[in-house]
Amino acid sequence: MDFANLTTVTSVVLLLVGLGVFLFAFKLLGDSIEKLSASKMRALFNKAAGNRFAGVGIGALATAIVQSSSVTTVMVVGFVNAGVMTLMQAAAVIMGANIGTTITGWLVWLERFDFVMWAMLLTLVGLVITMVSKNNKVNTAGTLTASLGLVFVGLEIMSGSMAGFAETEGVKNALESVTNPFLLLLIGVGITAVVQSSSAVTSVLIVMASEGLVIGGQGNGILFVLMGTNIGTCVTAIISSVGTNTNAKRACLYHLLFNVIGTVIIMPFMIGFPGFFEDVLMNWFHETTTCITFFHTAFNVICTAIYLPFIKYLVRLTEIIIPDRKKKTQYKQEEGYMDKRLLLTPSLAIGQLVKQTTYTAAIAMKCLNSAVSGFINKDDSKVDVIRQDITKVNGLSQQITDYLIEVSAKDISLNDEKLVNMLHRDNIDVVRVADIAENIVGYTRKAIDETLSFSKAVKEDLTGFMQLLNEQYELVVDIVENNNIVKLKQSDEIEEQINSERQRLLDDHIERMRRGECNAENNSLFVSLVGNLERVGDHLSLMAHSVAEVG
Repeated sequence: MDFANLTTVTSVVLLLVGLGVFLFAFKLLGDSIEKLSASKMRALFNKAAGNRFAGVGIGALATAIVQSSSVTTVMVVGFVNAGVMTLMQAAAVIMGANIGTTITGWLVWLERFDFVMWAMLLTLVGLVITMVSKNNKVNTAGTLTASLGLVFVGLEIMSGSMAGFAETEGVKNALESVTNPFLLLLIGVGITAVVQSSSAVTSVLIVMASEGLVIGGQGNGILFVLMGTNIGTCVTAIISSVGTNTNAKRACLYHLLFNVIGTVIIMPFMIGFPGFFEDVLMNWFHETTTCITFFHTAFNVICTAIYLPFIKYLVRLTEIIIPDRKKKTQYKQEEGYMDKRLLLTPSLAIGQLVKQTTYTAAIAMKCLNSAVSGFINKDDSKVDVIRQDITKVNGLSQQITDYLIEVSAKDISLNDEKLVNMLHRDNIDVVRVADIAENIVGYTRKAIDETLSFSKAVKEDLTGFMQLLNEQYELVVDIVENNNIVKLKQSDEIEEQINSERQRLLDDHIERMRRGECNAENNSLFVSLVGNLERVGDHLSLMAHSVAEVG
């Protein structure tokens, strides 16, 4: 097609088509990278509790992977809302996300080199790989390769459409006639708010510049639009904050303040030095697209450098603007680590579900310990509290199941599919532990009602049994959360001790009955109790071994 002789309508259509291919390619690219690096992504965000510099690096790297600062920020809002990340940690990650999103501009910048036509062939190469290979990881790598090729296909189409615009004097004059810095800033804000991707808008601006079309004409005009895109990208996170807790809203506000204050600091310099683009940037790089790409990165790096020393004061400012709520509900709708905003990145959502499962297991074990303690001491004063916690376990279990179903509907890697299946099974085991706690509450009531009593030796044996179960539980949490398969052997050894202890308790009970030291009416109750406790060990062991099955 002769791009130079396109009509304006055709150019607009080609621009939209090219932008659609470009955005779709980046979505595929981000998804593919995420699937190939799922475990690394989870480990990356687990390190977000480090210092502020680590947070910036994590935010930049995560955004480079998912190819969207909006997605990263929405994930951070989800982490803050779930209580996994503090506001201070979130602030550092958000600043890093603004730096990471500039990698898209540099990828678009590569379009100026002659290899782009060959790069488009990656689309065919990737397609062939996905058609030939039956290996899940190789298929994902093929999709990644094809999507990278599609990025350049989209760029080439957009570049062609811009060539058509470049031949239309009316379009060129209209773009060059807008020179008001504040209007240019608002244009950047508005377009990005609609598209919800600063990367996409920046990419279009770079492609336009490569064809000789620059909004605002010569001078710093294009730089004002770039600063506006940084503010416009906050819209996605602001929308996602609806219905979140106070700290999550503060994280969104911090994102907005970061970009607005950065613009307020840099913009007067740009207005006061109208020749900055021509006299400085062009003098350094001698090429418009390089100047635009460099400024986009430099702007975000400079803003981050300015902010870092004052991060705690800016966080405090968000706390003043959005104060704590006076009325607090007793429980959050989703207690623990779950937040549906994290579904934007399924691998991270699964990582949080692992923590949610062990969190729920902790409540179930708390119920069990309280129930056994009540049995030993013939004390039913905590029955209502135990049953409230059991109800909570069942409610959280249902939320986990619903969340797992939503994650399963996403395009996830084979390893993540195994993790989802593991969590479904673990979730069932956790509920069974809570059910056993409910059974023991019933045994306590029966012992009290029928005035049954047990010897000091029995109580000591039950206390020892619970110590073994609690030790097993601590190992299981380590194995499940940290994939610490090395400790599986230790878990198996404790499981054997639990089975042996059950048999010893029953043998000793029979011996006491033979000697007349134990009432016959206690028999069925004690046997049922010990059997239930042994089943807890089985469920914990199943949870430990489910990790080994994932591999």
